[in-house]
Amino acid sequence: MNIRLLCSLFFVLFVLSGCLETRIVDEVSMVRAAAFDLDEEKGFKFTVSFPTFPEQGQEEELQQGIISATGETTKGTRISLNKQSQKPIRFGQMRLLLFSQELAEDGVENAVDAMYRDPSVGNRIFLAVVEGNDAGSVIDSDLGIGELAGVYLPDLIEQNQDTSILPPTNMHEFLFSLYNDGRDPYLPMLGQTEEDRVSVIGTALFDRDKYHSHLDLNDSFILKMLIDSTRQAVQQFEVEYKGEKSFVVLQQLHSDVKVNLDKTKDVPVFSIDISIQGAIEDYDGKMNLDEANIITDMEKSIEDQIEMRGEELLVLFQEAGIDPVGMGEKYRSTTRNWDSEEWETTLYPSAEFRVQVNAEIIQSGAIE
Repeated sequence: MNIRLLCSLFFVLFVLSGCLETRIVDEVSMVRAAAFDLDEEKGFKFTVSFPTFPEQGQEEELQQGIISATGETTKGTRISLNKQSQKPIRFGQMRLLLFSQELAEDGVENAVDAMYRDPSVGNRIFLAVVEGNDAGSVIDSDLGIGELAGVYLPDLIEQNQDTSILPPTNMHEFLFSLYNDGRDPYLPMLGQTEEDRVSVIGTALFDRDKYHSHLDLNDSFILKMLIDSTRQAVQQFEVEYKGEKSFVVLQQLHSDVKVNLDKTKDVPVFSIDISIQGAIEDYDGKMNLDEANIITDMEKSIEDQIEMRGEELLVLFQEAGIDPVGMGEKYRSTTRNWDSEEWETTLYPSAEFRVQVNAEIIQSGAIE
C-alpha cells in the first residue's frame, strides 16, 4: 500500500512540474533601463530599453529595443507598454531608472514608488536625473561605443560612485532619505554633450521628492567628503606656491569624516572634521616636489579650498532649506524629544558650520 501511494505521489509531481511557467530569455523583453518624462496630453511618458536577441543561427550583434507609452499615471504607462510589445515585458533585470529634469521638478515619488512596489525590481537599482526635458532620448541615444544604453549607463554611474566622485545612492537609499525628516535625497545627474554623448555632470539635489538644483562634479566631490568616507578617489586641485598657480592630481585619495555637534551654544554648532591622504599622480608646476616645504604648502592649499567650499555649500543648503548632508539626522540622534518642525523652522536656519580639513600627501616620487 505504501509503495502504491509513493508511486502516485511521484506521478502527481511529474504532471505538475510540466505545468510550471517557464520564461526563456529570448521569449520575453527584459528591461535594462527605463525613463519617465512628462507628456503634455496624458501626463506621463514611459520609455524602456531592452536587448533583442538575434534569431537562432544568426551572428548579428545584440541590438537594443525601445518602446514608449503614455498614460495618466505611472502605473498606467506600464500597462500600455505591453500592448505595444511583441513579447511580455519584464523588469527583473532593470538596473537604471531615469527622470527628466522637468518631471523631477514636479516630484518623483509616484514614479519611484511604482517601481519599488514591484517585487521583481531590485531596490538597489540606480536612479538619475537627466538635464532637460527628455530622459527617454538618453536610453535611446547612440552611445557610439558598441555598448547598449541599458548596460553602459548603469556602469557609468556605478564607476563614478565607486571612484568617489559622486556620493553613492540608489533607489533604497533615495527612499530612505525621502521619508527621513532629518535629511533630503540626491541623485546623479546626466547630460548630453554636443556630440550626443552621455556623461555624468554632477549631483541633483532634492527638496523632499522635488528637484531643487544641481552641483557640478567638483562640488559633488566636496559633498561626498562631507557625507561619507572616500576610497581610491582621483581628484585635481589648483594649488599656489609663492604666487605661482599650478594643478596637482591626487590618486588613491582616501578621506574620513567625523561630525560633532555642540548644543551648549545659543544655536547648534556642527564641526565637520575631514582627514585626507593621497599620492601625487600628476603635477604641471615647475617646483621640485622633493622640497618638504612645497608639499606642506600644497597640503595647506588643499585644506583651505575644501574648508572654504565645504562651509559655503553648507550655508547654501541651509539658505535653500535643503539638507543633503543630513545635519538634521545628526541633531536628532542626540536629541531625546525630536521636533522636526522646530528643526526646520528654527534650529536649522540658525545653525553654524565649521569644516576642518587635515590633508597629507603621502607620496610624490611617482612623477619626478
